[in-house]
Amino acid sequence: QMGEVFQDISILELGAGTGLVSISAALGGASKVIATDYEGIPLQLLEFAARNLNHKRDGNHSEKDIKEQQRKLINIETFLFDICDHDVSLPKADIIVAADIMYEPKTGICMAHRVVEALKSGSRVIVGCSPGRPGRPKFTEKLQYLLSDTDVEFMEVDGTTCSGPRNDLICGKDSSSISSKPKLIKVALLDLDPSKLTNM
Repeated sequence: QMGEVFQDISILELGAGTGLVSISAALGGASKVIATDYEGIPLQLLEFAARNLNHKRDGNHSEKDIKEQQRKLINIETFLFDICDHDVSLPKADIIVAADIMYEPKTGICMAHRVVEALKSGSRVIVGCSPGRPGRPKFTEKLQYLLSDTDVEFMEVDGTTCSGPRNDLICGKDSSSISSKPKLIKVALLDLDPSKLTNM
């Protein structure tokens, strides 16, 4: 039970994919959740999951709890959005999150520009990245250039590997983020709060 961790907070997820972050934010009580992706199919799957798959009927949750969960999940908004299309402004939110989207150097550079755009509009930005993502070095390099007065440094946090088949684009042939059984790995996390940055 996540309670109301994000009460009165709006959250925007970039590159939502399966929408796990958006679903968690909604269940955590966010006042508004916007899940974005540049492809429509993941967003359709997220909408389906929010409506149909995430309601616990295991005997441990009352009908009231289930209805509250459904109420929260049905309020997830989805929006087609390409972070590399700078003709379209970033939707506004209190917190902007992106997890495992830097599959290519170009995406990393575009994400750096989006981070600055978000910070200038007063949004906190949280970026998570699994080991070996090819876009992360370019993201860090470009963001450090754009935020020259700020030390842009990912911290390492505990995570677990994924198990099961994955496309090479997602994990790469020699990825350390997949294994036959889940095991502990270090995941990179960047958390930027505009109120704590000198050049915002």
